[in-house]
Amino acid sequence: MEKIAQHIELQKRAFVEDHTPNEYILTEEDLLLQQPLIVRSLVNSGYKIPEYSEFKKRIADYFKVDLDKSKENIVTLYIDEPVFNKGIGFTDEEIKNIILKTTNLTFDLYKYRLATLKGNLFIDKERKIVTPMNFLETLIQIDNVKKNKYKIKQNLKLLSLNKYLIYNDSTSLTYLLSREKELVHSLLLDFNYDQDNRINESVMDSIYREDLTFGRNNFLGIDFFNLVFKKEHKNHNLYIRSGILSTIENDTNNQNIKYATILLNYSDEIINELSNKNSFYTTKELYKILAYLANTIDFLSMKYKNLGMSSSSRWNILGKYYYSAKKENWEKLINEFKTNNYYNLPNLKKVVNYAEQFDSVGAPD
Repeated sequence: MEKIAQHIELQKRAFVEDHTPNEYILTEEDLLLQQPLIVRSLVNSGYKIPEYSEFKKRIADYFKVDLDKSKENIVTLYIDEPVFNKGIGFTDEEIKNIILKTTNLTFDLYKYRLATLKGNLFIDKERKIVTPMNFLETLIQIDNVKKNKYKIKQNLKLLSLNKYLIYNDSTSLTYLLSREKELVHSLLLDFNYDQDNRINESVMDSIYREDLTFGRNNFLGIDFFNLVFKKEHKNHNLYIRSGILSTIENDTNNQNIKYATILLNYSDEIINELSNKNSFYTTKELYKILAYLANTIDFLSMKYKNLGMSSSSRWNILGKYYYSAKKENWEKLINEFKTNNYYNLPNLKKVVNYAEQFDSVGAPD
């Protein structure tokens, strides 16, 4: 109990944003102190600790992490560069070297950062819980150290996070979206979990409202594009959050075409990149991007005739490219689709056939 009390005092000098000379930098010891307190808090609130097999499966579903392959008892997922976007599975020593070379952070500050809204996630294999770093005072109230008098606090954020992640509890997700939006948005934005329509919709709504609120209408296209197609640096691989496109497909109807229209309008930028020798993307990546966009947006344009409508004609992504591109460039695109078995996308072959019916007045129907 004395150790916990000491660290509660130390953590009062831990700052999330402004770093000062006497700032306390959390360490592994803080992590190890919080973990048993979290378990007690969860259990006291009626949470059922899952079996390891169930826990392992859910972690694999959410984060694409095989816990059995990790030698660590507590596996760390990082929210940002330089580690997370370069892959999962680095040893602490490798991470330290990356931190030293690419940032001005210490390893402890990078790994065990305290965040009021979001931070790295720690997957505890032994205790079968998922958590960010937390202030210890949010987990325990110490009344008397010498007499060992204390109370374990209820922590609704951690309770809801674990109930949602492990048991897919809808009420817990409602709480997180209402009270801990940054944390739940982080599952998508930082850890690429894109399989929940409610989270996807909430993130898209936040981006849309923020851009409109601050007069950044011109940024809607690039912001939504970057939400779906993630590539932090030119030498990184392209990562596609296909779940976002699925949500857009599910939510689009005759009365709601705004997100599909944003990506349709921005697709011109991707087509222009095909002729840019200094493009951030490789040609194969651009072809793949067009394939994923067309599989969703062009398919929707076949269902909803107001999508892509201009004053005199109606266009979609591949239809416009088919009509405007040189024949050899169109054939290169389609050959790449065929080589990759149309990327196993269900609608791509259909929208390619549809595109080849476009003419000077746009869509054939």
